[in-house]
Amino acid sequence: MMSEENNEQNDSNLNLNHHEVNSNNNDDDNTIKTQDNQWIDELRLALEKGCDLGSIRNIGKCRPLTDDLRLRVWKTCLDINETNNEYEYIDSNVFDLPEQNVIRDDVSRLVHASQIDQDMLTSKMTDLEAVITYYCKKNHETYGKGNGWIEIFKPLITLEYKDRSELYALFASVRNRYIPRDCEADGMPYHLFRLLLLYHDPELCSFFDTRKIIPDLYAHIWIRSLYAGSCSLNVTLPLWDGYFQHADQFFAFFLALVLLMFAKEQLLEMADKEKNEIINFLSKAPSNLTTDDLDDFCSLANHYASNTPQSFRKEFYSCLFSETDRSFSQKAYSIYQALCLPVSVQELLQANQLGGTAGVRYFIVDCRPAEQYNAKHLYTAFHLDANLLLEDPKEFAGTADALFATQKRAIDAGSAAGGEHLCFIGSGHEEEDKYVRMVVAYFLRRNTKYVSIASGGYEILAQAIEDPTMLIQQQERKISTAAAVVQESLSIGSTLKQNIAEKLPVINTQTASLLNMISSAVKTKSIEVKDKVKDYITHTSLNDSSHSTSKHVSKQDKVSKLYRQNQPSVFSLDEDDDDATTSSFRQHGTSELVDIESWFLRSDLLYKYECEHFDENDRPHPSLLLVSSTHLYILRKLPEHKTMANLVSRRPLNIVSKITSKKNFPEIITFRYAANQGEEDEQEKAIKSNMKNTKIKIPIDCDKVYIPDAGDAIKNIKILIMKALNMFEISNEN
Repeated sequence: MMSEENNEQNDSNLNLNHHEVNSNNNDDDNTIKTQDNQWIDELRLALEKGCDLGSIRNIGKCRPLTDDLRLRVWKTCLDINETNNEYEYIDSNVFDLPEQNVIRDDVSRLVHASQIDQDMLTSKMTDLEAVITYYCKKNHETYGKGNGWIEIFKPLITLEYKDRSELYALFASVRNRYIPRDCEADGMPYHLFRLLLLYHDPELCSFFDTRKIIPDLYAHIWIRSLYAGSCSLNVTLPLWDGYFQHADQFFAFFLALVLLMFAKEQLLEMADKEKNEIINFLSKAPSNLTTDDLDDFCSLANHYASNTPQSFRKEFYSCLFSETDRSFSQKAYSIYQALCLPVSVQELLQANQLGGTAGVRYFIVDCRPAEQYNAKHLYTAFHLDANLLLEDPKEFAGTADALFATQKRAIDAGSAAGGEHLCFIGSGHEEEDKYVRMVVAYFLRRNTKYVSIASGGYEILAQAIEDPTMLIQQQERKISTAAAVVQESLSIGSTLKQNIAEKLPVINTQTASLLNMISSAVKTKSIEVKDKVKDYITHTSLNDSSHSTSKHVSKQDKVSKLYRQNQPSVFSLDEDDDDATTSSFRQHGTSELVDIESWFLRSDLLYKYECEHFDENDRPHPSLLLVSSTHLYILRKLPEHKTMANLVSRRPLNIVSKITSKKNFPEIITFRYAANQGEEDEQEKAIKSNMKNTKIKIPIDCDKVYIPDAGDAIKNIKILIMKALNMFEISNEN
């Protein structure tokens, strides 16, 4: 549903003066003819001979068209011809849809705003209503106010179409070919656009995320009307001229990126403004474009398109534009779940092969455990053990800085390993790659540009490699620094000739040596830390159990004010300095299989957050953290059943004794719980028998989770916990 402000904005966009527009168009035509008539004459001749899209693109070069050529060029670009039955139209004047009044009102608003000649007014309105009605019936769609359809007709009714059939073919082709599916609130196209924004400008993406400004709030009419609902008509016509010649169905996303880049400086200055004010400012951005801006506008969009991994187009085309697959596919689901932009391993290998002189170049970061990396790895990959992030965050931060230094040196040296774009690669197994997602999140939090993750991981990459020399083992990499320097002194020209002749990618050996040294240091440190952590867990658990002491509290002490004043705070928020070894301890009893959707519909549910829940072995699992006014629940998702989950934790809020987070990774949160001794099971009663009948709260349980939006979640949970504790104290006093 569009707001009244958006409807008013659309009304203002449709209020154009017919004579002024014609005058502007005539002036533009005269300017074009004065500058260069040769290509126009050449294009006119080609159209008379029956040319195709490729010929139009070669001649027109995405330039604005004259009025007499526009309809013919658009029809060719949109594949509208007598042999194509895809857009067959059956004329009818039966207007009987439930939403017919809404259609008629929108059509009337558009036609009257266009100030069409009075003698053409009725026929134009009937044509539009008939075409929209037939499209709804044929495609089983429901017309809705603000869906962008009526705005698509704004440039189409300026064309001298011969009949309703041709008007229908133009509309249906534009909508089916260039308007993505599921352009609804929180739809797939807007999630994809956020991934593109995150890739190119994580700072601006974070600005929107922290204010909960999602793309469909401001870009809805941009995408759904192909900018016709936001730009003036004299801008929309030449924009569509170039758009249809370019024939890139994803181009609208890159145009939207440019609009945000144009507005970025002003947006950052609006940091203290209200959310609605920022959305209103953004939604009007295209209306400021003029015809003089179009060259720069489209050139910058092409720049962003060429500087973006291309495999996402193939990955997501079917779920955004395909008419044959209307189901909600796994790929569509992956758009919602993606942490960052995915890259196919085929593109990864091709981009860096033979130096990758054009397009996107990648600096590949292998995040597998040290033993897997040592066994075999891509020869250009930098090793960064993902486990180090939790085992030693300070060491990980230092290694991340070394990664950037190595990346810069590889780029400066012209190495095959050098690239501005970071691509992280895991093993390809879901259980092992959960830490890789945390590594990616770490770099995104640092506002690192061009961050992606390899689809399928190393397992798929190894299968895609045809040249076995691209994979090497650890013993093959033991090159001395002296040998590396000697190798580097060889003629670069001869090396390149040999490289091209043998069709083998060659890495700058000095860069390889640097990669070896840093990777080896990280691997050694990772193994040492892992052993130390295991030893620490073993000894501290023994010490805790052998040196635990009990303190008897008398009945009189328990009710005295002095006792209650000296008692530690029942609930606190702390930095988690010593929580490196903390894992989630399961409550007694088995987990419960539940339906996710039914839990979302519970009347007592207040908040829900996507998270990763760590099990007893410190392995993360995709989960949901749900919070009611009295309880905290953790639902662990089932990979094989997307709608079901295991309820692995059900905790009353009044037993939360402490919430801790890691200094270097605040998204990892640990909830510690306490319970009355009377509620312990028989085994714990026997161990702590000297504390029987006391009411001292003791830490017995915890849950560790990774929450991307941890700050907001903890703030809300804290408020609910304090309310629950107050109610608990009141009930105890009563």
